Amino acid sequence: MDELLAYRQGLISGLEGVITELSRIVAVMSANTWQLSSKQGTHTPHYTLAHLCELEAQVFNPLLRSIADQGVPLLPVFNDITWMSSHYEAEKPAQRILEEFTHLRRQEIQWLQALPRASWSLSARHSWLGVHTLQWWVELQLDLSHQHCSALAAFLTI
Repeated sequence: MDELLAYRQGLISGLEGVITELSRIVAVMSANTWQLSSKQGTHTPHYTLAHLCELEAQVFNPLLRSIADQGVPLLPVFNDITWMSSHYEAEKPAQRILEEFTHLRRQEIQWLQALPRASWSLSARHSWLGVHTLQWWVELQLDLSHQHCSALAAFLTI
């Protein structure tokens, strides 16, 4: 049981570490790099950061709370491409996006730290991804956060 608690604390620490990594990236990325695309058809760093923030706001923050509050709910499918096509603000400063993301992520971290142990094992069904526990969704969230950070970090060498 101690290993599981330590693992879950590691997930929470990882979620917090994403804030640190994004803050570092935003601080060192040059202003003209935010709207660059490394290859045709790929997203700009600005879009990538905005997408990560929207995943936090529109998917993971409400999804995790829904699992804990409702137990075994049917989770809605979120079409991030459609959402971003009508909500993406290319002119929004990266620092402001980072601040919004940081606020949401810190709220979520506090919520996860206070979550009863049993809630981590509650499951929810998603029509595309199947039935998974709240812990699995946190793992997915952390993985997607790392993918977005890696994509952003790749622009630091351009």
